[in-house]
Amino acid sequence: MTEDGTHGTSGYWYPDRQEQAGVGLLSLMRRYRAAEVSMRERKRRSMRMNATDMEAVRFLLRAGEQGRPVRPGDLTAHLGITSASTTAVVKRLVASGHAERRADPADGRGALLVATVRSDDEVRSELTDVHARMVAAADRLSPQTVAEMSAFLTEMITVMEADAPSVEADGADRPRPMSEMRTHPDQ
Repeated sequence: MTEDGTHGTSGYWYPDRQEQAGVGLLSLMRRYRAAEVSMRERKRRSMRMNATDMEAVRFLLRAGEQGRPVRPGDLTAHLGITSASTTAVVKRLVASGHAERRADPADGRGALLVATVRSDDEVRSELTDVHARMVAAADRLSPQTVAEMSAFLTEMITVMEADAPSVEADGADRPRPMSEMRTHPDQ
């Protein structure tokens, strides 16, 4: 065991595994995730936005593409923040030119939130090249590899979501009991 409590350089705690290929793949996934987080952080900083504001803009852009109206309460629910925090986010986005408030035609007192054309252009200019290179890398894979990787990544998503809070009948999120959670990859 190393100083940090892990086994070897992989960072995973499975030294007794006969097959190390899976651990190697999980290590590559970890490196990919770190690289992606770092890239998004660089892009976010270049746009002078914090993580919450960037996610709000992404949400507004997706809603706009889908023709879906966004009210402040929708943004509150999506971001998982308080209405007071949402007000602060909206004020920052409006002040920076990334969003606009528009009158809600369904409710004269309410407002709709819309990403600006400037915001759309800025996000696209920051991410288009990276996305194009990612798609090119994926397009080089064989159909069989894509199918296998899709199945693998779908299973990894299921594993990651396995300990997500379950919603009770009263609507409250509660963590699942430890007895229901998978704690070892071979279980």
